[in-house]
Amino acid sequence: MATRVVAASFLAVSVLVAWLTITQPFVARLLQLLIVVSIGYVGWLAWHGAKVIRDALAEDRGDPVGRAEGLPFVSIVLPASNEESVIGAAVSSLCAQRYEGAGGAPHYELVVVDDGSTDRTADRAAEGAAGASHVTVRRRDREPGPRTKGAVLAWVHPMLRGDVIGAVDADTLVDPEFLERTMRAWERDRRADAIQVARVPRNASVSWLTRAQAEEQLMDLTSQCGRWSTDGTAELRGNGMFVRRDALEAVGGWNPRALTEDLDLSTRLVANGRHVTLAPEIAVAEEAVEELGALWRQRVRWAEGSLRRLLEHGPGLLLGPLPLSRKADFLAFAGEFLVPPLFAATVIASLATIPLPRPADWSVPAALFLSYGIGIFLLALGGLWATGERGLQIVGRAARGALFLSHWLLVVPVVLVRIAFGPDGSGFVQTPRFTGASDR
Repeated sequence: MATRVVAASFLAVSVLVAWLTITQPFVARLLQLLIVVSIGYVGWLAWHGAKVIRDALAEDRGDPVGRAEGLPFVSIVLPASNEESVIGAAVSSLCAQRYEGAGGAPHYELVVVDDGSTDRTADRAAEGAAGASHVTVRRRDREPGPRTKGAVLAWVHPMLRGDVIGAVDADTLVDPEFLERTMRAWERDRRADAIQVARVPRNASVSWLTRAQAEEQLMDLTSQCGRWSTDGTAELRGNGMFVRRDALEAVGGWNPRALTEDLDLSTRLVANGRHVTLAPEIAVAEEAVEELGALWRQRVRWAEGSLRRLLEHGPGLLLGPLPLSRKADFLAFAGEFLVPPLFAATVIASLATIPLPRPADWSVPAALFLSYGIGIFLLALGGLWATGERGLQIVGRAARGALFLSHWLLVVPVVLVRIAFGPDGSGFVQTPRFTGASDR
């Protein structure tokens, strides 16, 4: 109920501010001034994030040696439900890690959780493991309760042996040195309790839609690296995330109810005085969504999960004893979710004033739309520059990313209305796989 009230209040404030801005010139100019300031902040964040990515890519930490002396034992969890088309390749990739302890034995375990599949997911996973002793396939039968990735991770957690817990998706492909390089990258920020690697669509060449998701991933990575470098509240991103076991247990473990378990855990870590670091030079390859319908369902789940964790954990984080820099960063990030409902409200309010003697000032929704796109453009530009892109291509790719991400201006208001007035919890919606995408 509290979440509904906060979401409804969020919408009500958006409507009130929208009406004031389109009818009161002073309020409109004040909002536009704030927009200019926010663009400056995003540009500053993009610059810092780009430097982090550039420095990480240029850093020479030596060639991987395949040994894990001095590095933690890692438990990698791969939740899978009806993933027979991709699970075999993912398991083969993950069980071939060169990360050896004393005597040459693997210094990690891979635990595949078959979450009530009705296809041959478990068989394909076993085939991918090819009898490797450090790979286990466990069956989680369907039972009452949430059907989420967080619920799977919470269920399997007591069975894991690792000092570090990693989570990957069923469409993941990685290099054999992935695990060692990630653990060594963590040494750049030893105080961090979790680390997130980069995510790269392996089917980016399929269409405009998948290429735009590549820009989106790079934009987000730049933003997260910028937040980390300015002592902000960088976040985990689900696939390719690792967390220290003691830190995970100290904040209550995985949340089975969370639609986005990565964001929920990130916020609880920050609220408890912990933080996430990034490894932008290391990547997991995954599938980008190739169909608009599937993309919409994925984005609705992401938005709902992110908004619910902000509404549930945000007040406690802001009232807690965190440094001012992290509270300010969290507020700035949460403010991003105010722009879409405010944009939608100003458009609707402006349309409503057309029959009136004094029509609305359409520069307000225009400014909101442009500021959203410019912010994304700057972040994508920074990420592309950091990874070596130059010339007109960098502008075209950044523009494509900015145009693509404008869909959040519609997704967020829809989700806020759903949270405020819809049924309790929309539930986890699995993203479909696109068989053969890795070969294109």
